Amino acid sequence: MKKLTFVGLYITVALLTLCSIVFADDYIIGPGDILEIRFWQDANLNTNVRVNEDGMIAIDIVGRLKASEKTTSALQDEIVRLLTRLDAPISQAVVRVLEYNYQHVFVKGQILTPGKHTFESIPNLWTIINEAGGVTNLGDLTRVTIIRGGDKAGEVIVVDVLGAIERGEIDQLPKLQRQDTIEIPTTPYGIPAADIGQQVNKKNFIYVIGAVNVPGPIQFEQNVDVMDALALAGGPTPDADLKKARIISKDGYFAQTMEINLEKYSMTGKPARYILKKEDTFLLPRKGGGLGIGTVTAVLGIITSTILITNQLSN
Repeated sequence: MKKLTFVGLYITVALLTLCSIVFADDYIIGPGDILEIRFWQDANLNTNVRVNEDGMIAIDIVGRLKASEKTTSALQDEIVRLLTRLDAPISQAVVRVLEYNYQHVFVKGQILTPGKHTFESIPNLWTIINEAGGVTNLGDLTRVTIIRGGDKAGEVIVVDVLGAIERGEIDQLPKLQRQDTIEIPTTPYGIPAADIGQQVNKKNFIYVIGAVNVPGPIQFEQNVDVMDALALAGGPTPDADLKKARIISKDGYFAQTMEINLEKYSMTGKPARYILKKEDTFLLPRKGGGLGIGTVTAVLGIITSTILITNQLSN
């Protein structure tokens, strides 16, 4: 008998613990949510209501009452308590959230379904990007910007989502909060990105060739631009043609080429800073010809579709 009593007590404690966990995680109602309220003893009172910006709802007989900052179970208890005071023959009410509009974030930029996205519980950054349809072919997952809302309004965080995917660290991405804005930027110079699988599996190098003092592969690091790469390669040789530097960026089975006037860039800071990606090739030709784009294409063994955007980069 004592053994059965102990087992029963153990089960009771376990159930109470489980219940406390469930209720601790219960959804907190907020403005904008749409609630379904059902009364078993009187279906005529059943109603769907939206929580106003002041957190209030209105129910027949009961009138206005505060719903925000309450769990659904707490609101149920409050409704029944008020009905009991009115001597209404109702002892049970069920509250269910039909639309979770309070817990929301905004997604903008190179995303297939931009706008406001709502959740029962706000998930991680990668899940939200997927819930919004994923990025467009111009979306840059290496520079995703989070603009904080709520009590941290104005705080800005730049996140390398692609790097987190590659390292298997999606769970370490910044936790998102209500009213945060996620912005997916455009890839540098509007070059279409390869799909995520191709980007993750690229070699961990960038290549600097041509009229530099130390040509060859350089270990890839985050946030390295063309001037950084030039310095890492020992700088230009005396016969380098700085006006006709090129970047060859692989995109799956193809590559795209950009021409940059480094002389103008060093004096004016224009065009905008280009951050090198894995397997990018930085080519610095020699004056009067030297290593040309045809040679580079043969060396890389890729089909090249050349997009010379000199006019755009010169502005």
